[in-house]
Amino acid sequence: MAAVEITEETRQPAERIGSADVVVGIAGAVPVDELRPRAARTLQELGSGVSSLRVVFAWPEAGTDAAAKTATENPALHLVPFSPPAQGTAEFWAGVSAHQRAVLNLAASLNARVCIVLGSDLAALNAHAIQLFSYAVLERQCGLVMPVYPASRYDGLINSGILSPLSRALYGKRVRYPITFDFAASGALCASLARTNPVQESSGNALLWPITVAATQHAQTAIGQVHLNVHHKVATEGLELSTVLGQLTGSLFQEMDLCASHWQRIRGSQPAPAWGTVAETEAEPQPIDPQPMLDSFLLGSKNLDEVWRLILPPNTLLELRRLTRLAPEQFRIPDDLWASIVYDFALAYRLRTINRGHVLGAFTPLYLGWVASYVGEVSRLTNAATEQRLEQCARAWEEKKPYLLSRWRWPDRFNP
Repeated sequence: MAAVEITEETRQPAERIGSADVVVGIAGAVPVDELRPRAARTLQELGSGVSSLRVVFAWPEAGTDAAAKTATENPALHLVPFSPPAQGTAEFWAGVSAHQRAVLNLAASLNARVCIVLGSDLAALNAHAIQLFSYAVLERQCGLVMPVYPASRYDGLINSGILSPLSRALYGKRVRYPITFDFAASGALCASLARTNPVQESSGNALLWPITVAATQHAQTAIGQVHLNVHHKVATEGLELSTVLGQLTGSLFQEMDLCASHWQRIRGSQPAPAWGTVAETEAEPQPIDPQPMLDSFLLGSKNLDEVWRLILPPNTLLELRRLTRLAPEQFRIPDDLWASIVYDFALAYRLRTINRGHVLGAFTPLYLGWVASYVGEVSRLTNAATEQRLEQCARAWEEKKPYLLSRWRWPDRFNP
């Protein structure tokens, strides 16, 4: 496991500060002229609650004059630039993860008690978020703290439909957002989170999955969540759905392969306590027409039949054919079927049944089919009922885990 290197430009201002209790790092490029007043206001709003804590704000800044930009008129405001990691890939989330690791590595070098990693849009740079994260780590003794964002029933469906239930079933932690722009870690966990697996790095899938690291390398670490009233601007404009879906699921599938010896021993899941006030969602979201997504699924069932035959077992293929004959208003993908489909694709990714890029590409129409099913089901539900529905779906993934274990251990037994 390779660590992120600290350059000389970063080491010099860090050595001047010496150590920190709390490091608040921005995981992405941001102008220091924008960061400085936001950090100063946040520090002022924190007030006496952190008067005994040394808080350092860090941000990626290239160039030998970076240290000069840290000068402030406030002696309590400490700014430390760190050299942004080299961008070896154009994939959008890999850059976020590289910056997150750099922040964590800097926090480890400063012997910080808490490292709070925030997104580059500064949406979460406020006193309330810093207080919540610090409270969960310092007072509640959590090693890792993940956010819970306010979301309408149509927000973050890749997370709700794949990433969250899959991570929960694998590692037994009921965390709503397993990969996110904001999180906090204890000093004991920073160094482990900062490391990059060389296998992932060489494949361009070096995404940081904090839950996986905590569950596999620090099994006794307490994991918590905090409610943040934050809405991030996700820079995915111009990216196709298949690209975003492929990077996120491909990375998680690779994590499954690397950590198989661990997650195969886990049964069930444990809740992760959450602190803070649940933020109300915005006005009722605009209705979504599921027909275009259903059309993509139906087209995929015709054009990708031969590929799906190489990945999915016969009983799943029969069920998918049945679904293609349903009227749009009746189209529903059962939770256990959806979980088994994702498990089957994870296995195909592991075995390289076909080219991994083709595996992930063939998955997109199936995901759109699930979205069409989900939209049709929750369009008339309240937000509370939608949450209950997502919980029901996640439990189905846990109940279907024996199927994954059987396929993973004896893949030939299920081959068509």
